[in-house]
Amino acid sequence: MNQHGTWGARLLFGAVLLAAAALRFAHLHNRPMHADEAVHAIKFGHLLEQGCYRYDPHEFHGPTLNYATLPVAWLCGSRTLLETAEWQLRIVPALFGLLLVLMPLALRKQLGDVACFAAVVLTALSPAMVFYSRYYIQEMLLVALGFAAIVALCRFAEESHRLSLEAETHSSPRTGPMPPCPWAELLRPRAIAWLAALGVLLGLMHATKETCLIAAVSMCVAAAVARPQLRRLGLLRLMVIAGIVLFVAASISAILISGFGQNPRGVIDSYATYLTYLGRAGGAGSEGQHVYPFYQYLHWLFAWRGPGGTLCSEALIACLAVVGLVAVVLRFGLSPAQASAARFFAIYSLLMTSVYAAIPYKTPWCALGFLHGLIILAGLGTAALLGCLRNKLIRCAVVGALVAAAVQLGWQAHRASFIYAAHPDNPYVYAHTSPQLLELVAEVHRIAERSSLGSELYMQVICAQDDYWPLPWYLRHYRNIGWYGGPPDAPPGLLVITQPKLEEEVVEYLYTWPKPGERFQYVAAGPAGQKPHQWELRPNVFLLMYLRRDISELCQ
Repeated sequence: MNQHGTWGARLLFGAVLLAAAALRFAHLHNRPMHADEAVHAIKFGHLLEQGCYRYDPHEFHGPTLNYATLPVAWLCGSRTLLETAEWQLRIVPALFGLLLVLMPLALRKQLGDVACFAAVVLTALSPAMVFYSRYYIQEMLLVALGFAAIVALCRFAEESHRLSLEAETHSSPRTGPMPPCPWAELLRPRAIAWLAALGVLLGLMHATKETCLIAAVSMCVAAAVARPQLRRLGLLRLMVIAGIVLFVAASISAILISGFGQNPRGVIDSYATYLTYLGRAGGAGSEGQHVYPFYQYLHWLFAWRGPGGTLCSEALIACLAVVGLVAVVLRFGLSPAQASAARFFAIYSLLMTSVYAAIPYKTPWCALGFLHGLIILAGLGTAALLGCLRNKLIRCAVVGALVAAAVQLGWQAHRASFIYAAHPDNPYVYAHTSPQLLELVAEVHRIAERSSLGSELYMQVICAQDDYWPLPWYLRHYRNIGWYGGPPDAPPGLLVITQPKLEEEVVEYLYTWPKPGERFQYVAAGPAGQKPHQWELRPNVFLLMYLRRDISELCQ
């Protein structure tokens, strides 16, 4: 490529990277916190303020997200959760999301320039990848760490293959052929370094989220089928290699999950928890509300039409991935290195897709792992498609169509993350907090200010099954607040937030718990005289608020 072409490619790559950064980092506060985000934020607050982490085998996943947030908080001067802003939390997955955009460059030799650039573009503009890069949950970290593990595995496979070739070169008729890869050669520093890196990354994956097991198994199966150089090592060598990797992975995971030794029990819990997650995956108990048919992920990603008629589809990725799969099967348009990479990502993506589809429990962010595999396969499909076109005019037309489709994909990403960031027409807005909750929070702040009680305002939040999230994040400023699953055995608050289905029970509590002569009248609170008033927590879930009359009169 001439110098002008090189500079043009660099400028184009820079423009894509700039677009990816803008989509991920701009206006990170533009939607309410999801309940899951708030849970992880409060969990991070414990780590930030108390310096300790305790693994819960029933909820919350691993600590990698929390530990990754610490440097951001420290750099911003935040030492308490109260000083921490939403953007400081969400910038962590955004950074990992941007890193994921760049990661195909690490496999440039295997993918080729065209496939590598196409994978970068599709990762940068995928609506799902953009939307969940702005979400304070573990998924983006898990996908980035998983792809980094694939890179380490590929580099080790190449290193072992190179050592095998060296061994064959140094063999002689007198001494006889040497083993494919002697132990001394296999234990060279570079090979050990990639093995260690693979172990560290797998350990970080396990310390991030329990579903790492699906990605790790899919990765191993794909490598066994698509990487013959690994099979040439022999069973004994593979067992030793697996032992090294698992030892490093288990060590890294144990260090993080135990809170650097503060809670050794957490290490055992991190493996015993799979019994819990097996029940959850089957939709046991309350998880049944997340049970969907096997095709639901494909519906969310590729054929979504919202209640308002808005169409959202990442069909460009699906179509190009199918081209990549066909290119693997029919062996056209790909170099030997690309064909090997395509086989790996085809097996990896299809296996992950099948497993996730078979699990009844589904949430849209769980699709990111296999979606990224499909994106890499789509990049290889792009290379195969353009490689088969000899006519320059037809090739230019196809390139133009692909560019237009990529721009449309980017427009969908912008619409999903900015215009419909909390709207049900967005397929990735799942059980999301309604913007109306911010109105309730504003009303609480108004009452606290006008009553002159400020952060000392005594409040109670009473919701069945503790279904009040993300309120603990938004009301973290208040010191005298109690959180209950039902009416407590405690004096009623000056302000009480509850659910309509508990209204009768809560009203009875307000008037019967205090002793005669110590009882106060309560009024239903709401803005602009709209009483009684309900606020939507999330679709079809509402909250209402009661305020003691004397406090209500102070706030008039």
